Amino acid sequence: MSSTRATRLGPPARTALAVMCIARSAWAQSAPVSSDAANADSLFSEAKQLMSGGDYLSACPKLAESYRLDPGTGTLTALAVCHQHIGKTATAWNEFAEVASSAQRQGRADREAFARQQIAALEPLLSRLTIQVSAEAALIPKLQVRRDGVVIAPPAWSVAAPVDPGDHLIEATAPDREPWSDHIIVEANADKKEIVVPPLVNTVATSVPLGVPPSPGTAAALEPPTDHRAPSTMRVVGLVAGGAGIVSLAIGSYFGATAISNSGDARKLCPSSPCSNSTGVNENNDAKSDALISDITIAAGVAALGTGVFLFLTSPQQASGPSESTPPTAWRIVPVVGLGRAGLALDAIF
Repeated sequence: MSSTRATRLGPPARTALAVMCIARSAWAQSAPVSSDAANADSLFSEAKQLMSGGDYLSACPKLAESYRLDPGTGTLTALAVCHQHIGKTATAWNEFAEVASSAQRQGRADREAFARQQIAALEPLLSRLTIQVSAEAALIPKLQVRRDGVVIAPPAWSVAAPVDPGDHLIEATAPDREPWSDHIIVEANADKKEIVVPPLVNTVATSVPLGVPPSPGTAAALEPPTDHRAPSTMRVVGLVAGGAGIVSLAIGSYFGATAISNSGDARKLCPSSPCSNSTGVNENNDAKSDALISDITIAAGVAALGTGVFLFLTSPQQASGPSESTPPTAWRIVPVVGLGRAGLALDAIF
């Protein structure tokens, strides 16, 4: 920092530093000295020598540590002067404001006047940063906005706040939302910058309407596909065979009942053999045919039902996914009745 700027900002740093050193020495003589106070005094002395040599960058951290160990308006005033010289105008302005408030409570008119003089000189040079929060982001529950790691409360959103020139990190976080961050560089000498916090991306998986494929990159699209299990061909054949067996048993039972009925009618018409009644002979022949059909269909039904149960219980399941394409299959049962035989045929249509 040049001497011209130091004079324009306020009294020469050498005069201010001398006044602060005298005040600190007088305070140290009247107060008991602790280990922290002794360390703070050593740091203050080293910082004073560095500032006298113009090395403000090295002096400021020592003054900050001295103030942490032993807070006092004298050390804070020196720290504000140091920050003023390295271009941290907003930090120095805040520190001078605190010095003025403390000096007023302590009745230190000289120190209060010095602090207010520096405040008036710094105000026209303050650079400001406005953090705007978009309307969508402002509605997010528990949204937290930070500037350089410091939380910015909602009342301070959209306010042009004084900041030190340089690079500033702006962050926004909220539960179940992806964090957002961005950098912005604020220049010196009354620069004005603005940054907008956008809506944060929701990380909670949302349901997808039926028939609408999930968009690439969404949580639903990234989930592994569900392992759907589909019946195998053997299981389907087993179900059809079992059904055919049941139908065959029903048909056999019908023909069996018909055979018994026809046989009874034939006995009535032909009580003795040989029978001379043609109607009785026909009824007897029909009874024999029905009995044969009944025997065949019942036997076929028992076999088909047993086969179906066996295939259903022993067939494995096969995985099927949305990408698999299986041609539809139609099954039908066709009754077969002929001379000397009767039964059911299983017909598949692809």
